[in-house]
Amino acid sequence: MLKLYSTVKQALPVAILSLSITIATAAENRPADAANYDRDVQPILFKRCIACHGPERSDADLRLDKLDPNLATGSDAETWHDVLNKLNLGEMPPEDATPLSQSERNKVVGWLTNELKVASELKRSTGGKVVLRRLTRYEYNNTMRDLLGLELDYAGKLPPDPTSADGFKNNGSALGISPLQMELYLETARMGLGKAIVTGDKPPVYKHRVEKSEPDKRAKGSDLNEVGARNRFLARIMDFPREGEVVIRVRASTNAAADAPYPQMRVTMGVRADTQAAEKTLAEVDVTASRDAPQTFEFRGRIEDFPLPGHNPKFPGLQVSIYNTLANAADKGSKRNKKRSPSLAGAEDTPALIRIESVEFEGPFLTSWPPPSHRQIFQAADEDPSETEHARKVLRRFLTRAYRRPATASDVQPLLEYFSQIREGFPSFETTMREVLAMSLISPKFLYLVEPQSNSTGREQLSDYELASRMSYFLWSSMPDEELLNLAAAGTLDDQQVLAQQVERMLSDPKSRQFVQHFSDQWFDLSAIDRVAVNPEYYPDFDDHLKADMRMETQLFFATILDEDLSCMTLLDADFTLLNRRLAEHYGLSGPRGIAFEHVELSSADRRGGLLTQGSFLLANSNGENSHPIKRAVWVLDRLLDTPPAPPPPDVPELDPEEPNLAALPLKQQLEIHRQKEACNSCHRGIDPWGVALENYDAVGNWREKFASVTRGKKQKASLIDAVANLPDGTTVAGADELKQYLLKERRQQFAETIVKRMLSYSLGRSLEWTDREAVSSLTGGFTENEYRLRALITEIVQSEVFQMK
Repeated sequence: MLKLYSTVKQALPVAILSLSITIATAAENRPADAANYDRDVQPILFKRCIACHGPERSDADLRLDKLDPNLATGSDAETWHDVLNKLNLGEMPPEDATPLSQSERNKVVGWLTNELKVASELKRSTGGKVVLRRLTRYEYNNTMRDLLGLELDYAGKLPPDPTSADGFKNNGSALGISPLQMELYLETARMGLGKAIVTGDKPPVYKHRVEKSEPDKRAKGSDLNEVGARNRFLARIMDFPREGEVVIRVRASTNAAADAPYPQMRVTMGVRADTQAAEKTLAEVDVTASRDAPQTFEFRGRIEDFPLPGHNPKFPGLQVSIYNTLANAADKGSKRNKKRSPSLAGAEDTPALIRIESVEFEGPFLTSWPPPSHRQIFQAADEDPSETEHARKVLRRFLTRAYRRPATASDVQPLLEYFSQIREGFPSFETTMREVLAMSLISPKFLYLVEPQSNSTGREQLSDYELASRMSYFLWSSMPDEELLNLAAAGTLDDQQVLAQQVERMLSDPKSRQFVQHFSDQWFDLSAIDRVAVNPEYYPDFDDHLKADMRMETQLFFATILDEDLSCMTLLDADFTLLNRRLAEHYGLSGPRGIAFEHVELSSADRRGGLLTQGSFLLANSNGENSHPIKRAVWVLDRLLDTPPAPPPPDVPELDPEEPNLAALPLKQQLEIHRQKEACNSCHRGIDPWGVALENYDAVGNWREKFASVTRGKKQKASLIDAVANLPDGTTVAGADELKQYLLKERRQQFAETIVKRMLSYSLGRSLEWTDREAVSSLTGGFTENEYRLRALITEIVQSEVFQMK
């Protein structure tokens, strides 16, 4: 065990050291119009500041004449950063001194901002090389699933991954690892292998069929199989397994009218109790089948993931419960309306019922014994009279898949020696191999995407196996499949046509939904929506389920653009979106009848179309009470135009909506007052207009003409929304539609380059640098020629030199 641990411990630093770091020239990172220190900045400092911070007097122990103006290589960057903060706060020069003119302030602040940005980029620079990076939580989960062939929660206990400066979680420079994390990886590996590798005889399979509901004390009415607002269908399962996959089949129909909402059927499993039963949702689906043609639904899950009963003679057995969530929600809404106003009682139409014909339970669900997960690891061809040789064959094949390249003798031998050391302590060959294989799954060769270099000077071409892994983690967030590994073994991944064919195959595979989900989630910062608490004083009817719906709308919108090969300019403005009934009703639109998302055509009267009118962006960039034009503006500048403004100085107060003199004013005027402060104006005049143009959308993403704030519990007088904004280049836009058209006409290429940069950064797992400028320029040119289509861009990225180099 110690020898194996030593081998694992040594592998990581060796791999890290093999990835040398080169630093780009600082001067080449500066904007062409950046201020020059000697010419522009030093004279101002000596004129205005040196009297208090010079050789004769050094207030706060600060001498500006001694600071190194080279922030990238000098040791005074932190002090310069403090100087910038003092300037932004308006604390330098002090009140009793002559203030800086606007021109002087712009020169000093501009120089400091640019120099600090350059210094920060240089410290993060890898010289254009992809850093050794750990698998993210979701990549680890997907890889374990594909390696072991079991759908389990492998990442549930792992700590969250940090987000890099450019918004991505797969950036190698941000992905560290801790001793605790290593322990969790080992625990997870043992758990997964414990389920994948089986011992003993085939377990008994329990099958049950229930056609009539158990009595429900909440039921109203005689037919318990008709599920509405006040009852549920209850199926009691007395004999069941404690581990393994189970299948529940439900045959159901509805009496929903042709144009009425579909009822949603929620299926749970858990224990029986005389109070609130412990249960967990297995699935929730629309029931669309009519009474004369019932539909059979099949749901699967691991029974150990659900609450299981202990020894309780009063309430024995497992309980499967079926709810009508549409009816439940309508019933709650009716009670809420009745409480607010008796005239609203019964305002909702009576929702459709769900009729349950039967519920079937089967578990553990087995198609063969041993199961495929076991037979994938132990193949008959491996069997050998010598357990050691048998173990060697098992290890060689397993490690080839786990390490995503052919296993070498140096990979196999330490684990084989470990097998010999521990064999006597385990009851069987299979249980010993569980522990041995678990050790391989805490190796850096598994946990990291390792691309070792033979020298530390120049860049090298990826091997075919390394290229296969880079492609699969880009488009699938998981390990290469058998076809990719076979192509790597044949040495044909250097053929551009083969690469194009593989990209198309991979994008057509359901596993590419991982790319859609994680790339769109991280690029658009969709997780921010969960960080906003919607204030019920302002939005009493807001349903928190809408947050997940809004997030899904944006993900499916991006997926449609990818799948249907539409222009990426559709992201800015579109005549369609993807909605379910709940989100459509929130937007005031019609069409979808259930929780399933549907393609919805939009008209100009709907005031929807594109990212800037979707709830995910609008709610995530609000404060839960009102819109937040500064947050929305920063998002536009950062995520769409790749020009993120500098972070605000510390201790700068936000607008206070509780301050009476401000609260009575429209938000646009509040921002104008904020910009009257000289220290704030230099930044906010370039930020605020981008958000002001979106002011007609409230905190939860709905259109409004007026807004009334609530101050100290008292509703203020409503004021008309003013969404006219003067953009930094002098263009005036009135509202979201004109802002979208401006972006499409005036910032089209900037947006296209942003897409290229984001996609390339995500594909490489690192931040882009100055050394990538030629690749970005070339890819942007091809992206433009291909009418801004994502599939063509992804193919060109995979075929590019920057993607295929270490």
